[in-house]
Amino acid sequence: MDFRILLFCVFVCAANAYRDAFDTELYEGVIDDQQCTQQLDYLGNNSLGLRFLDASAKVPSGILSGNINDLGDYYQCLAIDETESEMEIKGKYCTVIMHLDKIPIQIPEWPEFPDLNITWPENITWPEVPEWPSPDGEDLANLEEIMKLQKISRMLASVDQGQEAKNNKAESRIFPLLMAQLGGTLAFCIPKVCRTRQAVDFIQQRLIFLNFTYDEYYCRLPNDKPFSPADYTAFAIFGAIGCLLIISTIYDLICVFGYERAPNPLYCCFSVYTNTRRFLTFNSPPGALECVDGIRAISMAWVVVGHTFAMTLLGFLHNAPDTLLWLRQFSSTWVNSAPITVDTFFLLSGILVVYTTVGKISRGRFIRSIHLFYMNRLLRMFPLLATVVLLQASFLNHVSDGPFWQNTAQAAENCRQYWWSALLHVQNYVNTLQLCLAHTWYLSVDMQLYIVCPFIMVWMFGSKRYAWIALTFILLLSLVSSSLYSFIYNFSAALVHPGRIMEFNDYIRYYYINTLTRAPPFFIGMVYGYMLHLWRDKKIRIAKINVILLWALSFAMMFFCIFTIYPVMQLDHDAQMFDNFLNAYMRAIWACALGWLIFACVQGHGGPINWVLSLKMWKLPARLSYAMYLIHLPLIMIVNSSWLKTHYFTNGETIYRFMAEFTLTFLAAFVLCITIDAPFSTIQKFLTGGGKKRPAPAKVDLSQARVEREHDIYKTSL
Repeated sequence: MDFRILLFCVFVCAANAYRDAFDTELYEGVIDDQQCTQQLDYLGNNSLGLRFLDASAKVPSGILSGNINDLGDYYQCLAIDETESEMEIKGKYCTVIMHLDKIPIQIPEWPEFPDLNITWPENITWPEVPEWPSPDGEDLANLEEIMKLQKISRMLASVDQGQEAKNNKAESRIFPLLMAQLGGTLAFCIPKVCRTRQAVDFIQQRLIFLNFTYDEYYCRLPNDKPFSPADYTAFAIFGAIGCLLIISTIYDLICVFGYERAPNPLYCCFSVYTNTRRFLTFNSPPGALECVDGIRAISMAWVVVGHTFAMTLLGFLHNAPDTLLWLRQFSSTWVNSAPITVDTFFLLSGILVVYTTVGKISRGRFIRSIHLFYMNRLLRMFPLLATVVLLQASFLNHVSDGPFWQNTAQAAENCRQYWWSALLHVQNYVNTLQLCLAHTWYLSVDMQLYIVCPFIMVWMFGSKRYAWIALTFILLLSLVSSSLYSFIYNFSAALVHPGRIMEFNDYIRYYYINTLTRAPPFFIGMVYGYMLHLWRDKKIRIAKINVILLWALSFAMMFFCIFTIYPVMQLDHDAQMFDNFLNAYMRAIWACALGWLIFACVQGHGGPINWVLSLKMWKLPARLSYAMYLIHLPLIMIVNSSWLKTHYFTNGETIYRFMAEFTLTFLAAFVLCITIDAPFSTIQKFLTGGGKKRPAPAKVDLSQARVEREHDIYKTSL
C-alpha cells in the first residue's frame, strides 16, 4: 500500500483539478439530451450498437483475485464515427466508479425437490461425497485484502464527497484516482451527445438488466487536450534554442573541419559537436572525491527503481491484493526502503558544499562574494529545471494518450499553475500537495538548506574550535527539530501505512517534505565535508582493528535503516515509539554510516569498495544524474499513463521495465545536458567573467572538461 500513493503531490489534489488540462467546454458543448435519446434508441436496435458494447467494459476476469476494473477499448471507442439515419453518431469514452460495497450480491436458494419415494437396496454402497471446499489460506488472504480495499474506498469516498461543501480546499482532499482503484472502475463507450448517467442507465435497463450504484468519473473525446499558453511558450523557447543549436553547430563544424581553425568560444557555445566532445571528456581535478561518482550513480538507479514500482502500483492493477501481500514480504524491502536514497543526496550536498568552498578562498572574500555563492547555485540549477518544468506543462501532455492519462494531465496542470514555486524552490511550503514535478520537493529543501549553510561555513575559515562548535550546534538543532515533529505528531515510519492512510496528507506536509525534519543528513554531510577539508591531501593512520570495527558498524547501521521498514509495513505493527525513533533518527543514522564510507575511501581505507565506486563507468551517469533525476518521473508517468488495459503486476516484469525506463531516462538526460545544460553553463561563465581568459584551442577542451567536472560537483549533490 506504501507505493500505491508514493508520488503524493501528483495525485493528492483537488478532486477534479486534472480536468483543467482537458477541454471541458468541448465536453459540455456536445451534450444534447434529445439527440442522446434518439441515438440510444437507434443503437439499441441496430448492429452499430454492438461496436459501442464491444468497446465497453465487460465482467472483469479475475474478480476473486482482486481485479475490479475493466477499461474497455479506449481507441476503438473514440474511432467510432458513423452517419446513420441522418444522425452523426460518434463514440465518447466514459468511466464510472462502482463501489464494491454497493453491489447487490444475493445467493440463490436451492429449490426443494419432490419426494420420489424410491426404495434403495440395503446392500448398496454409496460413494463418499466430498465435503464442500472451504477457502484456503490464500483465498482468505485475497478476500481479506478485497474487504480492506472496500473499507478504504468507503472512507475515501466519504472524504471526497464531504469536501464539496468546504470550498474545494485541495489540501484536505484524497486524490480521486485512488478511489477509482479501490472501487470498481468500468468504462462505457457511449454516443458523444449523451451524458454518462443517461447512457449508463439506458444500458442497465435495456441491455444488461442490472441495477448497480455508481459515480460518474470522467469522459474523453478525440482532440480534447487543447493548447495552452504553456504550449505556445514552449514552441517559442524550444524553437529558438533549436535554431541556435543548428546555427552554432554548423559554424563550429565549418571552422573545425573547413577552415581548420579554432572557432569563437561564444559562437559555438550551442554547438552539439563541441558540447558532446567536452561532455564525454573526463579529467578529474586534483582532490576530487572519486567514490562519490559511484554513490551518486547507484543512488540515482535506486531512485528510478523505486519510482518504477511506485508508478506501477498506482495504476489500474489486475491483481491488487497480490501487490499488497508483496509489499509486506521481506523480498520487497529493498524497494520499500528506496526513499532513504533522498538522504544520500542530502549527505552528498552537505559534503560537497563545504569541501569545494572552505580552504579555496579566505573568509573575507567568501563573505564579500556570498551573492555569487547563491547566484552560481541558482543559475546552475535553473536551465535544466526550467526546461523540464516547461516540458511537463506543455509537450509531455500531448506525446501520448490513454484511459489512464489523468496522472500526466494532473502533473501538467500543476506545473501550469505552480511553475514559479518550483523555480523559486518554495513549493514544499506554498503548494505542498500540488507540486510541479512531484519529486522536485527535494530540490526545494536542498536549496533552502544551501541558503542556511553559509552562516555555519563562515566559522570554518578560522579556528577549528569555533568550526566544531558551529557544526555541533546546527546538527543538534536539526535533530531536535526532527525529534519534536516525530514525537509530537506520532506519524508512521512508513510513507503510507495501510491502517493509517488518513494521516497521509499531514505526514507529507508536516514531516516528509519539511526542511526542518529533513535537515540532519545535510548537516552531517557538512561535518564530513569539514573533516575531509582538514585532512585534504593527508592520510590518517587508523589501526586496522579500528577500521574493521568502523566498517562493521557502518554496515550494521545501513542494514538497520534498510530492513527496519519490513516490520513497519506489517498490518499488526503498532509500536508507535519505534516509529517515532525511526522518523527522528533513521536518516541521520544512514548519513553517518554512508559518510564514513566516503571518508574511508578518500583516506585509503576503502579497499575494493573504493575501487568499485571509483570506476570510470560511473562518471557519465554521475554527470547526468541531475538531468536524470528531473526527467525520469515524467517519462515513467507517460509510459504508464499510456496503458490501455489493467496491468498484471509481477516483480520480474517490473524490474524488466525499470531497465527500459532507466535507459530511456539516460538518453533523454544526455540530450538535455548537451542541448540545454552545457550551452547555458558556458554562457554563465561568460556572464560572470569566467570565459574571458581562455587558453589556446588545444587546451580549451581540458580546461572546459575540468570546469564541467567542478560545476558537476559544486552545483548540486545530484
